[in-house]
Amino acid sequence: MGTQTARVRWQIGYSSMTTKSRLLAVLLLGVCLSAGSSVGQEPDLSPGTKEWPAVSNGLVFVEGEFLPPPYVVSRIGNGIYINGRHIESPLPWSPLKPKPAQTATNTVNPTIPEAITKLTTQFDSEFINYINAKKAFLLSKHDKHEVLEMLIKAYKELPCIADAYHEPNTESTIILVWQNGRKEGVNEFPPTRKPADITPDQAVKLLDGVCEIYAEGLKATNYFMFGSAKRRGTQESFARTLEPLANALRSAKDEADFLSMMKTNQPPGGMSEKALRSFYKYKDEVPEWERRLRGCDGK
Repeated sequence: MGTQTARVRWQIGYSSMTTKSRLLAVLLLGVCLSAGSSVGQEPDLSPGTKEWPAVSNGLVFVEGEFLPPPYVVSRIGNGIYINGRHIESPLPWSPLKPKPAQTATNTVNPTIPEAITKLTTQFDSEFINYINAKKAFLLSKHDKHEVLEMLIKAYKELPCIADAYHEPNTESTIILVWQNGRKEGVNEFPPTRKPADITPDQAVKLLDGVCEIYAEGLKATNYFMFGSAKRRGTQESFARTLEPLANALRSAKDEADFLSMMKTNQPPGGMSEKALRSFYKYKDEVPEWERRLRGCDGK
């Protein structure tokens, strides 16, 4: 069998990085791996586990929640964890054979929940659950092209949506116009990634390289944000990102006030409204991580 080439890309957002940190990050950018297997041969696809020594420096946030140190970076299979919390699975590779695609089985056409109002946002579970159920039902009856038009109609019927239309020159992107005037593009049928055809040794080397970046970054007193906000910054960037965030969380009288403050005081690169909302959810944790922030700055 001829050799197949699989390209695996890893990317992490960050606001400020040292030269050493940049070199560590590019280790995983544009890495090309090649692997082949004999006909009828079942390769061993278990990458095993590994754990790195505990680190007391740095700060880690997962969906706005502060994880207190010490930090233990570990790898279980192709999943990367910090203090037992799943951070990411950066390698599009699975130890299991791909399962055959399953057809949607939702035979009940959902109705608009009463909980969805003009004030509902794209982050509310009622909105998310309804749209997912509606899409599943439509896909069980029609092809994707028909479903796209039907979804546009379904969006327009929602009280929180002022308008919805197919974005020109795209296959499956719908533009949503919310009642507050904000526009948002939603790709209803994004392309799916195929698992990379690489050997377990290659997978382990790549995954361990990601873990090393996290472990070494924390040792160097970097901060990491995972989830809605995926950022990395060095200690020198605390004043530009973490301090304004802490100040706004401490002084805001409510979530709307906090979002308004951060809208005019965005950190470098910006943070989405969803990411900011996740931090506000854990605003009571600010004193804990702010003390560490001040200590790291030597203040």
